[in-house]
Amino acid sequence: MKIISLKPGVLSLFVLWASLFFSVSVTAQSVQTRVSTDSLTIGDTFKLSLILQLDREYLKVEFPDTNSFPPSTELIQRQQFKISEFSDSLTYNLQFFGNEDLQISSLPVRLYSSDDTTVIYSDPILLNFKTVVAEGDTSLKAMKPIYEFPRMWWPWILAGLLIAGFLLWWYKFREEPEKIEEEPEPEIKPFHNPIKELEKTLVYIKKDSNVVESKNFKLFYSQIGDAIRTYFEELYKIPALESTSNELLRYLEAYGVDETMTEKTRVVLRKADLVKFAKFTPTLEDAWKTHDHAIEFMERAKLADAARVSRLKAKYNKQFKPTPEQQKSEEA
Repeated sequence: MKIISLKPGVLSLFVLWASLFFSVSVTAQSVQTRVSTDSLTIGDTFKLSLILQLDREYLKVEFPDTNSFPPSTELIQRQQFKISEFSDSLTYNLQFFGNEDLQISSLPVRLYSSDDTTVIYSDPILLNFKTVVAEGDTSLKAMKPIYEFPRMWWPWILAGLLIAGFLLWWYKFREEPEKIEEEPEPEIKPFHNPIKELEKTLVYIKKDSNVVESKNFKLFYSQIGDAIRTYFEELYKIPALESTSNELLRYLEAYGVDETMTEKTRVVLRKADLVKFAKFTPTLEDAWKTHDHAIEFMERAKLADAARVSRLKAKYNKQFKPTPEQQKSEEA
């Protein structure tokens, strides 16, 4: 075997060329991950950016979809910025609804060319969870003693007087013939339109200045959520008022409710749960925005559920014949 010896200058040049070639091949494609914060509380929004560097132009670049993120996050918006043919970036606006540290695993980015597909992965991210409970406030309050109510005698006295009065009446009028009273005709109530009732409730909530001025957000969000729940209870016969938010959303999916109505319901109930159970304090602007979601739900319901309301009204008219005054009130 013949051994080839190289001069020191030639050997150094060869090593430099090899290291440059290896560095270019390793960093041919890369993706950097950036986040706008390092810790989160319930309801916080943050930005996650994927910055992509390429070695050549590809036919298609596919960034991760919403299924790649943990269930404790909700996608609000995504924006893509194509800087050049060899660099691209995508920013996700996310909202956090968890109660523990957020772990985002490596996200895949697929590069499609005419002959093959390349997949590169971002770095994993850990965002710490910040609790809103005051530090050191972990002690349990002592239970108050059971209050003993005084015995009440007036119900027994009242019962005795009623029995004595009944016996006196029976003794005085026992020989008189029993009078047959004509049964009154049942009152026919006008047709109950769930959409119009929802509209009346939302208008009342907006005009209720006491709730707005006192910033009683818990009552405000409860009224809006209950208005939508009542709508599904009356029109779809879903036990919405006694169901949790997740149970109601599963009902809507099973009943094939319109996607826009389902999405608006999900947004309103998620906000209401944050205010009622997570002690989240919204701004006045956020409260009116939630009210706007409920208005959009109502406007969509007028179109999507028009046929269902018509069938409900036809069934009512088949059982009861409304008076002309009731027909005018329904049309109004």
